[in-house]
Amino acid sequence: MKTPIPPGPKRRLGQNFLCDQNILRKIVEFIRPAPGDFIVEIGAGTGALTAPLAPQVAHLIAVELDADLLPYLQNFQNVTLLHSDIRKVDLCGIRQDGKIRVTGNLPYYISSNILTSLILQRKCIQDMTLMFQEEVAHRIMAPPSDPDYGYLSVITQYYCNIQKGFRINRNCFVPKPEIESRILRFEFRAEPVIEFEEFASLLEKAFSQRRKKLRNNLLRTLPIPPQSLDRIFDELQLKPDVRAENLSADQYEKLILQIRQNVSY
Repeated sequence: MKTPIPPGPKRRLGQNFLCDQNILRKIVEFIRPAPGDFIVEIGAGTGALTAPLAPQVAHLIAVELDADLLPYLQNFQNVTLLHSDIRKVDLCGIRQDGKIRVTGNLPYYISSNILTSLILQRKCIQDMTLMFQEEVAHRIMAPPSDPDYGYLSVITQYYCNIQKGFRINRNCFVPKPEIESRILRFEFRAEPVIEFEEFASLLEKAFSQRRKKLRNNLLRTLPIPPQSLDRIFDELQLKPDVRAENLSADQYEKLILQIRQNVSY
């Protein structure tokens, strides 16, 4: 089945339509749909992934922001069409009797924002298979001290186990994006100790001035005495000149638990 391409894809919405049927089959295989699955597809577009995926699951909700694309999605069987921004969708209200699975090709310009909004609703989600532009995928999976390791890396790695999927050539899209894309699978870790809001708040402070030492960033943004922070660093065996990008997600958990005893933030 040939994927329809609408006239005039909208750059402001980051629209790049996947049209390679072999890649679409590989994506469905990577998702591993099951007959009882309830799937939410982000940015369903003209139904390129919706078409092969919907017949294999219990139900699929196709979320699409662009009103001009809705006619392409109206005639699929087993699909509920939702005209909305995924960031405004209450995923926990979609299914009352179980968790959902999430998939989609995330627009480059808001992919990080969408990912963090999904992590916030993780209690309702079984897993997520998402496509990102390659540089975003690398940033998500980057290890500590890597030049691309940052806030997004830490927050995602703390709440998710991430499986690196296959690369998708830019020639598989219309119009062609500037760089390649990659599929990633996210499975949520057993409930972490730190809630999202607290973890995110500390990370924002830690990375507030990336070139500065972590100690200086925390002293500048937290009402904590220098001697208390120095004691915490000693207990966690952190060097005074360590930077925010040098700590792993688990080290940040330990740091937050220690800081929590000394300051409310």
